[in-house]
Amino acid sequence: MKKLLTMLLVLTLCFGLFTMTGCSKEEDADNPYKSLNLTEYVTLPDYNTYTTGDPNVEIKDKDVDEEIDKRLEAAATTETVTKGKVEEGDTVKISFKGTLADGTTEEGMNSDEYTLTLGQANMIDGFQEGLFGATIGKPVTLDLQFPDPYENNPDLAGKDVTFVVTVLSKEQKVIPKLTEEFIKENSDATTEEEYRKLVREDLEKNEYDSQLYDFKNDIYTKIIEETEVLKYPEGEVEKQMEETNAQYKAMADNYGYEDWDKFLSEYFQIDQAEYDEQIKLYAEAIVKQEMVIYAIAEKEKISISDEEFEEYLNDMLKASGFEDAEKFESYAGMTIDEYAKTYKLDRDLLLQRELDTIYDRLEKTAE
Repeated sequence: MKKLLTMLLVLTLCFGLFTMTGCSKEEDADNPYKSLNLTEYVTLPDYNTYTTGDPNVEIKDKDVDEEIDKRLEAAATTETVTKGKVEEGDTVKISFKGTLADGTTEEGMNSDEYTLTLGQANMIDGFQEGLFGATIGKPVTLDLQFPDPYENNPDLAGKDVTFVVTVLSKEQKVIPKLTEEFIKENSDATTEEEYRKLVREDLEKNEYDSQLYDFKNDIYTKIIEETEVLKYPEGEVEKQMEETNAQYKAMADNYGYEDWDKFLSEYFQIDQAEYDEQIKLYAEAIVKQEMVIYAIAEKEKISISDEEFEEYLNDMLKASGFEDAEKFESYAGMTIDEYAKTYKLDRDLLLQRELDTIYDRLEKTAE
């Protein structure tokens, strides 16, 4: 499948649930379907006949253990050690001196202090490998040869060289133990038993929310698939195509493409005709989904008040780790209200309420 179509399909499918892709609250001023009788444009399926699942959460002791290990590793620190051996993947500080066969040396062949990650640095063949298993503080002699050709210094291409390398130190990850001190610093618990209980509760909630999300997303996806589009509102598909085109034009500019056809060819492996076809399909999918959301809102008589929307935005800020709206604006470069308008958060909240309402009334079947 072409790269562009894949990206557009992902965008379209992700639009389904709790995404951030676009209409401000502003008394529904940006709702292009407000004045339309949407029953003339889409026919919704009888979604009340659907069945869905009920979250079934089972957290085992090993799940708790694994989560605790992840949290301990996430809290790991690094320390510099000057004893022991080094292996591939270690970040080390070394000194080295290189000598050619005639006893001379060249610029760049010597260093009193150089930091690299073994196996990941750009060194001549054999240099890093020769340090695997080396003892810190003990010189290692490496008889090597510069590659041919050698772009860094063509004069050294193919020449034999001997490096004397000493590992001065290495950075070592220190993973904390599950102590009472760690528990108190990183939770509201005071004992290991209490901490394990909190971890289990977190895992249970996350798993419950994840399953519930999937069930609701499946409902929405089925509604979209079974909705019949009778016609598209005049100009809405074209408007969506223009917005998408503008985004990709900006992408081309950011990537330094002055030739649009070259951008399409190199980045998406398609030509203009294929691009136009896929953009139109994407625009129609977006407009269909928006019409479905607003049609369900009319049918279910669901609306979002200013107070509810403000509470939603505040909850979003807290969940994202922002202390207040000022912190968010400093990070995002726009106010939370501007962000809500740009990414249509009112529409997303409307969809959440709709799916909550529909899900609650559907028959639940065992998974």
